Amino acid sequence: MSRNAIYPGSTLGIIGVNRNGAALISTAKKAGFNVGVYVDRSQPSVTKMADFTIVGAFNDRAKLTQFGEACDAIIYQTPNVDSRVLHFLSQYAVIPQGINALEIVQDRLMERAFLDQVNINIAPYVTVVSLDDVYQSIDSIGYPALLKPIQRGIGEHSMLIERQSDITRAADFIDTGTYLLESWIDHTHEYTMTAATDGQDTEIFPLAQLQYNKSRQLISVASPASVQGDMLKEIQRIVKSVATSLEYKGVFSINFYVTSTGTLYVKNIEPGLTSIANIYDKTANVNQYEEQLRCVVGMPLHLVQPLQAGLLMVIRNYQSRAIQRQWLLKNNWQFRFFNDIGDDEQAILGFAWVTGSENLAALKNQVDDTEVWKDQA
Repeated sequence: MSRNAIYPGSTLGIIGVNRNGAALISTAKKAGFNVGVYVDRSQPSVTKMADFTIVGAFNDRAKLTQFGEACDAIIYQTPNVDSRVLHFLSQYAVIPQGINALEIVQDRLMERAFLDQVNINIAPYVTVVSLDDVYQSIDSIGYPALLKPIQRGIGEHSMLIERQSDITRAADFIDTGTYLLESWIDHTHEYTMTAATDGQDTEIFPLAQLQYNKSRQLISVASPASVQGDMLKEIQRIVKSVATSLEYKGVFSINFYVTSTGTLYVKNIEPGLTSIANIYDKTANVNQYEEQLRCVVGMPLHLVQPLQAGLLMVIRNYQSRAIQRQWLLKNNWQFRFFNDIGDDEQAILGFAWVTGSENLAALKNQVDDTEVWKDQA
């Protein structure tokens, strides 16, 4: 019997909740846990299933203390929670995922140092603190290059530098602090591999291929993705190596670029739950929410088995009328819609899972025939 086990009837706190929070809350409730949620703004459509919700700023120590004292354990759903908040909450409740992974991925320099340490191929980069540094470093990095703040967080932006004349625009972009100047990897494919680790064992979900539009909005996720040669083994090796070294318990994803010559690069690590991994709700025998819960409460990991091929299509607000027709017509499509998304036409309205054939090309053709996503191709 594990000394660190958290049993049904205990109170599990969740912080850093987004639109996928309802699925995590539902999973925890079905397993017999009381659930408390801490959010920095009211999200009743997401948190209504929880036993209690506390709304407060992430620097409100009084409300954080109230939350921590009400919970037996606290997990973060996404990495958009300042690691200092978790350190504060650890005075009152167990943080089963640990805080090390969060500190690494929230600092791009630490993340790249970690990836270098575990011998993983990443894009060349340098650190810069001024416009002069950019001018002096760009020759070693080459064009195009991405200028990013070291600290990753909500509301931060990156800047693409395609030619020398673009550098002058960086004067307004570089404010204070340290930035990362990183080579832009011209790639032909993007993949994500999601895994769950309990600190000892690791279970890996099938590889997923991603499709984005020109504005870098996610259009679709396809799984299981097919890659050439030994690339799948290398991707799995990287995932296992990260799981061994990250000092983390829970679900995480690693995003990859592949160039036209077949070179594999790691883009970043994401501890926590992602919209991309929702593909496994219908294509694997266990989903990310169930594995996350098992990791943090001390249960053994569920063995991951692929069930069928599938596409996860991202539905945006402006597609609502077009998708209503498919909702009535498609007997092999399954849907999840979100409430209270506002009037933003680009906001994510929901997801559609397209299954029913082991041939991903046939599923893609079916989606293309609807023309719902025609404008995003």
